[in-house]
Amino acid sequence: AKTAVITANVQLLVTPKLGAEVKTPPLLRWAPYRSPRYYNVQLWRGGGKILSAWPTKSRLKLPLVWRYNGRNYRLSPGRYRWFVFPGYGPRAQARYGKMLGSSTFFVVPKSKK
Repeated sequence: AKTAVITANVQLLVTPKLGAEVKTPPLLRWAPYRSPRYYNVQLWRGGGKILSAWPTKSRLKLPLVWRYNGRNYRLSPGRYRWFVFPGYGPRAQARYGKMLGSSTFFVVPKSKK
């Protein structure tokens, strides 16, 4: 029997490391890519997209609270997956290149002192 091994394309995504546990909103960082005008960063939780942002640099500091599609969200304990796509041309055209990668991180409760 043959076994297929599937590995995530995470080498371009720098921080947080795959599976990292964070207690505060992380700075998402990835390797710069062939000069796109912007990037599309998507944050997913529980099977649904909860944030889409378009930074012009290869990083995005996640906020503690934000609004997306008319709903309020908070970075609460749980598993998050993020994706990065390069964007070309005017943002309104939504011309994206191939996904640069995806990774996961976990928000863990702050320990009580």
